[in-house]
Amino acid sequence: AAAILAGMALFVAAFLPADAAKIVTRTLPNGVTLIAAPDPALRLASLDVWVRAGAALEKPEEAGAAHFLEHVIFKGTPTRPAGKLDQEIESMGATLNAQTSRDWAHFYTTVAAEYLDTAIDVLSDALLNPAFKDNDVERERRVIQLEIASRRAEPMQVLDEAMAEALFGGHPYGRPVYGTVEQVKAMNAAKLRAFRDRCYTGAAMTVIVTGNVDPEDVLKKLAARFDRVPRGEAAAWPDAAAGPKSRTTVDLPRAGDGSEWLGICFLGPSIADPADVWATDMLVSCLVRRGAGIVHDRLVTRDKIALAADTSFLTQRLPSLIGLAVTPLSGKTDGCASAVLEEIGRIRTGGVPEAELEQARRFVLGTYAFDVETASGQASSLGFYSVISSVQDSVNYIASVRAVTAADVKRVAGKYLDPDRAVIVRMSK
Repeated sequence: AAAILAGMALFVAAFLPADAAKIVTRTLPNGVTLIAAPDPALRLASLDVWVRAGAALEKPEEAGAAHFLEHVIFKGTPTRPAGKLDQEIESMGATLNAQTSRDWAHFYTTVAAEYLDTAIDVLSDALLNPAFKDNDVERERRVIQLEIASRRAEPMQVLDEAMAEALFGGHPYGRPVYGTVEQVKAMNAAKLRAFRDRCYTGAAMTVIVTGNVDPEDVLKKLAARFDRVPRGEAAAWPDAAAGPKSRTTVDLPRAGDGSEWLGICFLGPSIADPADVWATDMLVSCLVRRGAGIVHDRLVTRDKIALAADTSFLTQRLPSLIGLAVTPLSGKTDGCASAVLEEIGRIRTGGVPEAELEQARRFVLGTYAFDVETASGQASSLGFYSVISSVQDSVNYIASVRAVTAADVKRVAGKYLDPDRAVIVRMSK
């Protein structure tokens, strides 16, 4: 099954600075980047492959291919028929997994360290030699159509898609990662193969191993497999979105259960402005963080006009969405919108209290600690930043967050949270 990293959760990932010196990186002649990050304290080893091959890199005629490919890639190779890939990995007590976002595709597994050689063999075979059989494409077409139907029944997904579409317009970031029903119906093996051949090139791929491994040994094993990836430049990023020039309001029906929902979003920074990204991570945590934060306290605790509030900001290669999602009490959607914009206005003019900033910082760094306590978490952090910027942004994440000041938070609030360019989605009709 596919998983899409999007929606209403702050993506916090980084690598322990104390371990930075242990990271060994190689670039193969075909352009593939190999990273080994040893941690003898772990009994497991994670193998991650990150590719600059997300939905934003699709051509118009390929729309939906990035996510569809994720479904088909594990369905068999010439030497491993359908089911064999999963069988080999599951015999080691592990699973093959994949995720697709707008910027990247991510394939990964975690195994006992002694089984790493087999995991490398299986995952490289799947990525380099997919069979693309017509019956597999048809089977996964039905699965994806069911996924789309399921997402349309989830209010948060409806809200998230509506905000992205209104904020980004026709830009690739405004399209659903998994495509439309019509695009899924039109997908075929030839389109999938063409997208893979164009985007799964050496310069677009990073392969990471973390855990209880010898770095030089594992790099040799990775090189023996991934030197077969075709040489080629990574697909070019699209131009950045301009965002709305004025406030935009979208009205949608209530959720199926009759509940009201509210989304407010803004065009935020890209990783090209890293200082703004780290400050925005802190800003959204100041707004809402797991039962606390300025907006949560106003709507849920003080005014009691909402049941819940959440924030989202996923760092991306291009300017990305800063979002707030609120579940108002019945009839309180407009009141919640006014209160959110009022609190944002206060931050833009007066900043955030130091005590609030420090609580937000503890939350972000605490979330980070859980994210990277495992081999898979460490691999995900390194791979995520390797696709959109560089591994160094992962290594430096803690220091970057610690360096954010109240003045930085006020600055990015003033720069990005402009009420006159906000997108407001009301699911209250």
